[in-house]
Amino acid sequence: MSISSISSISKASISVSSSVSSSSDVSELEKGEQSIQQQIQQENSSKDDEKTKQAKIKELEAQLEQIQSQIQQSQSQKTAQTDNQQVKSVKNDTGVKNTFSDNILDTFA
Repeated sequence: MSISSISSISKASISVSSSVSSSSDVSELEKGEQSIQQQIQQENSSKDDEKTKQAKIKELEAQLEQIQSQIQQSQSQKTAQTDNQQVKSVKNDTGVKNTFSDNILDTFA
């Protein structure tokens, strides 16, 4: 097994991951995700021995999981920001927040 080939994959993926996480742009993360999926497909069809393939694929899958986690985190943050903006826009004239709920209570019961 060639250690240099694995380390080159790691360096390339780490640089993609770090540059993407600083921008936290979901579309960039998705591009990175697609790139790693392509690398996994290429490795599956490569002529490397099975042990080398499995090591490279394992590394790529770990990076893929990390990117997917970053995508979920970014989407959650955007959802939270949207929710906060909606709550702020619901303030009435007295400055008291009105909170709305999907729950319907029957006060006459």
